[in-house]
Amino acid sequence: MPSVDSRFLSAAAVICVLGCIAATVTPLVAGASAAFTGSVVTSGVLGVVFAARNLQLLQARGRVSLPPAVLTTLFGGWFMLAPLLYDVGFLSTAGTQSAGILVATFGTYLIVTGLAGE
Repeated sequence: MPSVDSRFLSAAAVICVLGCIAATVTPLVAGASAAFTGSVVTSGVLGVVFAARNLQLLQARGRVSLPPAVLTTLFGGWFMLAPLLYDVGFLSTAGTQSAGILVATFGTYLIVTGLAGE
């Protein structure tokens, strides 16, 4: 049976994947500007790729892989910052930043765990 720690790490990795998906969908649903939508959707797709890779490696090896975890976390930071740079409406800002904070928070936890060698 998996330990509580490994289940939490898996949950954190899944949250990163779902957060990247949410950030990707938000500007499409909220009807944001073309520039914002293009930037966030492209970043979101790349974020999903690296978040899913981190989840895959975590399940296969039982430990965090730092390269995809770091890239995923950087995308989370971008999701928090982008709405401020593009000056989009409330729904685009709230949705993208909420997804970003989840990705950045749980991604950072994965990075710290990976650096600690746990």
